[in-house]
Amino acid sequence: MKQFLFLLVGLSIIGFSCKKKSKNGSVSIVFKNTVDGLPIEKDKLVYSNAAGNKYSVSLLKYYITNAVLVQEDGTEYKLNNYDLIDEFDKPNFSSIEAGNIPGGHYTKLKFYVGLDKIRNHEGAQDGDLDPLYNMIWTWNTGYIFLKHEGQLITPTNDTVVMQYHIATDDALRKVELPIHLTVEGNPVQLNLQFDLNKIYNAPVVDINTQPIMHSTAASDKAIMNAVADNYADAFMFTNTVTLGE
Repeated sequence: MKQFLFLLVGLSIIGFSCKKKSKNGSVSIVFKNTVDGLPIEKDKLVYSNAAGNKYSVSLLKYYITNAVLVQEDGTEYKLNNYDLIDEFDKPNFSSIEAGNIPGGHYTKLKFYVGLDKIRNHEGAQDGDLDPLYNMIWTWNTGYIFLKHEGQLITPTNDTVVMQYHIATDDALRKVELPIHLTVEGNPVQLNLQFDLNKIYNAPVVDINTQPIMHSTAASDKAIMNAVADNYADAFMFTNTVTLGE
């Protein structure tokens, strides 16, 4: 009788363990672009940054690459992705799609804004790296990591064109975010927010001093580095949504 009971307990433990083992699943990492937390309205000259610059957004694109999901025990799952985010083409360029992610609980997301040095200058120009998307100059100069274009109202109340193109190998920056993501079979959407204003806020970048900045001149470096350094504060985790339940 005791042997029978031990057998039942053993089978129950095995069954419970099997049930508790998380299944692999797909994860969609979605980027929502904002200014001060509000949706971006194209061509509206209504946004102000810490320097008091009043600007608009007619174009906003950036590359998110080599993302890594980190489990609570430190185990890393590399996505090896090169994804373009385009505010005004959201159906095609607003997320990272990853399938067969190992089941478990993830507490950190790491990624780069820009391309690693090798891929920035060689390799297949396919997928989101296709020159068709107008985010590369030449192999020598490499890809443009982030583009913000629009208009700017100057202190003399003139309206001028503004173009900020953050590029070159020195502009590559790593971002790490705390997240709460559980993968257990069903598809999951992980939502992130990008605040455009924050790339100009700390350190403060006064767009008016140089409304057009393409990162190619020696005089561009200080502005380029200030904007790139601000990436760390521009992204935040908002929530996750389990799909298909």
